[in-house]
Amino acid sequence: MRYTLISLDISTKKVLKKDFIGAAFRGWLGHALKCDTKRSCADCGDTLQCPYFMVFREHSEVRPYSLMAFKDKENITAFIRLFGDKKKMAPRILSSINARNGIPNFDGLEYNIESIEAKNLEIKPVKMGNILRLVTTSPLSLKSNGQLEVLPSFNTLLRSCIRSYNKITKYHDIQNYPFHVSEEIRDLDAELLDFDVQVVKHQHTNIKKKTIKMGGISGWMDYETSSMPAEVATILGMGESLQIGKHTVYGYGGFMMLDREDLT
Repeated sequence: MRYTLISLDISTKKVLKKDFIGAAFRGWLGHALKCDTKRSCADCGDTLQCPYFMVFREHSEVRPYSLMAFKDKENITAFIRLFGDKKKMAPRILSSINARNGIPNFDGLEYNIESIEAKNLEIKPVKMGNILRLVTTSPLSLKSNGQLEVLPSFNTLLRSCIRSYNKITKYHDIQNYPFHVSEEIRDLDAELLDFDVQVVKHQHTNIKKKTIKMGGISGWMDYETSSMPAEVATILGMGESLQIGKHTVYGYGGFMMLDREDLT
């Protein structure tokens, strides 16, 4: 499966007050993509080709994109991933972002887009050795029986990766649907060897004054993977590329899998 990755480096005149800026970046993206910020989309005949509609008005329960954004003082690094048939919107998204450069947003801050990059990528297996370390790149919200898993099992991680891939391809990339996996693989688990995590909570008030509460974990976990079949590396690669769990359209669900031998 191929997807489009858009990368942005943005500088702001002052430091954003918020620590987690995924929701703020989504709001900025909407402002950049809306062709007329004073006009309603209700009577527009261009909705099927409209990237703003894709982000904020998509009727499918599975959105065809994910976001991540990080700040370092006055610098923001952000990523937009486009899936399936929505990859064709990349040219329009890039042009819209570039055209709106500098218009005050990010809670009223002035900013400048320092760089814009875009490329198509293939999902690739992760490198898997005897011990794999999961490192969150944004909060990870994986739930079991309605409760947040503070230390997700390896089985929960695998199932979440498969679920993310099959949901996205079912709705937006049917030629790659489904990813078939045996029950033996689906039921695999691995010992949790070590960890350093914390629970984080955020909330976002959208343009309709609705408050959205989010929560997840940040940190790292080590799993014993010496006896795992190669197919597991493919499944984890899916999750790395697509983001998993709740709130991926607000920047949650990012992680990397690292071979711990490479960390010593």
